[in-house]
Amino acid sequence: MASAPPPSVVPLPAFRILHTQAHALTRLGLLSPSAVSRGKPSVSAIPTPNFILPTSRGTIPHITPDNARKHVDVPAVFVSLEDFVDKNPLKSPIAQSNGTIRDYISLLAPLSNPNHQIPIFLSARRSCPVPTSQPNSDNTISIVTNDGFRQLPISDYFTLISQLKDEDTVIVAPVDLPLLISVKPENKPWKHIGGNRIRKMITRNEQWGVSTLKKIANQNAVIVPLLPGISVEEQAPYLNSIVNVEESTRVTDGHARRGVDGLTTLELSSPFIPESYEPVENGHDQQRTSSSSSSSLSRTIDFGSLPTGFNDVLRLNLGYQSGPHDVIAAIERGHDLVCGDWITATTDAGVAFTFRIGGDSIVNNSEKIDIGISLWETELYAADLTALSEECECYTCKNHHRAYVAHLLSAKEMLAWTLLQIHNIHTVNRFMSAIRDAIKQDKFIEIAAEFRAKYFPLLQGVTPGGGPRVRGYQVKLAGSMTSKKLNESPFQNFSNDD
Repeated sequence: MASAPPPSVVPLPAFRILHTQAHALTRLGLLSPSAVSRGKPSVSAIPTPNFILPTSRGTIPHITPDNARKHVDVPAVFVSLEDFVDKNPLKSPIAQSNGTIRDYISLLAPLSNPNHQIPIFLSARRSCPVPTSQPNSDNTISIVTNDGFRQLPISDYFTLISQLKDEDTVIVAPVDLPLLISVKPENKPWKHIGGNRIRKMITRNEQWGVSTLKKIANQNAVIVPLLPGISVEEQAPYLNSIVNVEESTRVTDGHARRGVDGLTTLELSSPFIPESYEPVENGHDQQRTSSSSSSSLSRTIDFGSLPTGFNDVLRLNLGYQSGPHDVIAAIERGHDLVCGDWITATTDAGVAFTFRIGGDSIVNNSEKIDIGISLWETELYAADLTALSEECECYTCKNHHRAYVAHLLSAKEMLAWTLLQIHNIHTVNRFMSAIRDAIKQDKFIEIAAEFRAKYFPLLQGVTPGGGPRVRGYQVKLAGSMTSKKLNESPFQNFSNDD
């Protein structure tokens, strides 16, 4: 058992706000997960705004752990338990590993910053969870494992995270999402959640959140969910219960500090929540209108109505961002961290980011340009010996050119996506760093407007090609929303002369 810190050591808050921009919700902050238990500045600190990168079975997609250490510097990673557990969670290999989740996935500090211990956000479900065939219950969470749909007992969840966490692990409390899947969507339209379901969601999240804080918060940073599609006012009793949980082992200036360190927000823009899903406001059915602005407002979070005590905690946006424009919008709404699923999705499509923000990247040009280039367009890049992006200092751009990556893509070589992922992560790192500098100088509003004026929000005139071999949960995710396959089959009927 770890010894208690000496009386002279005062535990620090996991998240601190360093600077706010006048007349805006944007802010600079610092997340130091291990400061909770060690009472000193953490080597795993993450400056915010920033992004966290979701993993596939604990690995950064397309990049092996050794190459990640050499060529990639990610602020934090998102790891889900459902990637590792089997029929019996406590008998799964990860439960028998006798080590932490960091040891199990071989997550090492980058060589460029060996003192940076990459924080792990440990959750029961993925950042973009696949719709399940069964709803949650008071004592179980419905998950998708490599052998199908399973019910993860809450008791097993606490046992696993207690065993797998280390001091730099941020615990993401479970969220009770409504069952948003239909066997035949064309015959059974999506419906809004009703009043009884709302009450169940609030009750379960209060129960799970309070239990997580009482079991974990004395040693680790904990973030709890804001429920999607329900107004903050409806969730006030649940949030008040969370903020009133005190841990005597976490003391600041002689006063017991609340256990919660942050909020996760799942804004209704994730691919597994269809557009026809109707949010609920103030416990009553909200009539959908043709106005896109009113629809957008109902599908986002209003931090201004949060109860007292939640204004200075971390805000993690787990909603799906489609690109840098969505990231800027999330930061404008007050989010501190965004999920990086969109980075991997862009890499899967064979697209290299070329966008920049601030500095000399803004030019007086009346015509907008794309945020990236598709290397599948071999007629454009087959003989192009320039780097993927000008002035980029990533491993890919310093050692390879567009023609080489385009050749690898056309040959379906896995190295193509490895090189693209290295470059795209580096580009987003530079993008987030420029945003933090702009907020510090109170210039974020200006550079955000300039960025929107320069770049299209989505690729225009660029047709992403087929991606690499699709992972299992991606097939389920696409199949639940559309009948079209993510990748067309390379095999054709033998009788087809074409």
